[in-house]
Amino acid sequence: MSHLTREQRYTISVLLEQNFSKSQIALFIKKDKSVLTRELQRNCDLRSGKYDADLAQRKYEKRQKAKPKR
Repeated sequence: MSHLTREQRYTISVLLEQNFSKSQIALFIKKDKSVLTRELQRNCDLRSGKYDADLAQRKYEKRQKAKPKR
């Protein structure tokens, strides 16, 4: 399993602003559409409903930090 990179998150943000479909964005970042759907569900701003790459990256890093180390 590979995680989305910061660059991929910025690409998602830009393409969403340009009204690309989820399928088109998934193809562009070379990930399955379900990965993109989960990313948007987890990381969209609850108040505005907008996707912000910086916010998404911070949330991702916070979740990673909270995981117990093996």
